[in-house]
Amino acid sequence: MMKKTLSLILLFSTTLCVFAQTSKIKFIKGNIADKTAAVREAGDSDAQWISEQAVNFCLENKEALGNDRELDGLAVAAILSYTPELVRKQSDSQKQKLTESFISLFTQFNKSSTVQIAVISKAVALKDTLSYAPFTALLNSYLKTTDIKSADSGVFKSSVGALESIGNEESFKLLYGFLNDNSYSTYKKEIEKTTITLIPIAMNEVIALIKGADIQKISSLFALVQQNTQISKKNICEIAENVLSESILLVDNSSGASADTIKLQLTALNYLSDNNWTLASAKALSYFELSKKLYEKQNMSEAQFKTVITSLRNIAPLDAVAPLISYLEELNDRTENGSRVSSEIAMAVINTLGAIGDKAAFDSLLAVTYLNYEESVLTAARDALSGLRWQ
Repeated sequence: MMKKTLSLILLFSTTLCVFAQTSKIKFIKGNIADKTAAVREAGDSDAQWISEQAVNFCLENKEALGNDRELDGLAVAAILSYTPELVRKQSDSQKQKLTESFISLFTQFNKSSTVQIAVISKAVALKDTLSYAPFTALLNSYLKTTDIKSADSGVFKSSVGALESIGNEESFKLLYGFLNDNSYSTYKKEIEKTTITLIPIAMNEVIALIKGADIQKISSLFALVQQNTQISKKNICEIAENVLSESILLVDNSSGASADTIKLQLTALNYLSDNNWTLASAKALSYFELSKKLYEKQNMSEAQFKTVITSLRNIAPLDAVAPLISYLEELNDRTENGSRVSSEIAMAVINTLGAIGDKAAFDSLLAVTYLNYEESVLTAARDALSGLRWQ
């Protein structure tokens, strides 16, 4: 029984050895089709050697053979033969050489979309085992220099799609530029998808694009940001703060604010409020001052102004107390003089002061209760007074 087992093991080992030798011999002696078959059939022990030889053969003979379909097939087989498990076993120098070889394949086989797409897809598949920075640079360069009118659509789409996984800040800058160029309209869907995905790693570029831009560009960029459902609270709030800040400057430097501009500002403000982003306290108070003017000019509706007021409890709970008290005193003076004051706005100010709870608001809230406001406003003032903190 023991002899039979040993014989089977020996036979199995011999078979593997013969198969391995056959794969190597087939590659060395065979034509291009045989070499391609040898790459596909190689066992684990020979995969590294045969794959490397196949890549070298393709690079060494590309110039002589030109655009050869069989050589393209061998190149693709060699590229696809590199698995994460195989690459993980390589030394750092081997990995660097492989990276250089893949880049050379992409560059030299520039008339074969099949080879280039294989390189792109493999770079993404190996991104956790092979440094992808050189591939990112390669694709950025390709996108920057290629003539979109004559570019292969498959390679272009694959490049854009790959950058969704391995792109960097430069990739974002390139793609965002394409979005505003009608020459790339055919690929708008793919470009927009990758651009949106890259926003979190391109925050400096995003902020730079907002600063000094006009309302239309700011609005367009902010719309892209909002489509990224994975963006962090910190990132969305930093962007929203800059959107609000720049839009305030634009309105201050113009004769008024359009409905779209106000909508943009309130959207940014809501992100800050929903996330209690107190770092934007100064910006929120600046917008409160601007909103008072817009409301008085009837550029901003009562509901919109109310939103601005109530947001202050979340964004500027400390700094907003004095401006709100000042505004409530202004409303009190108007009421006392018989001028019409919106009950909704008065209640928004009172409720916000009550929610903050600072005792500094006591005098102005108490004054409300002695004036000819509607009962709902008087009730809100009493409730706010009872909620003030005295310690």
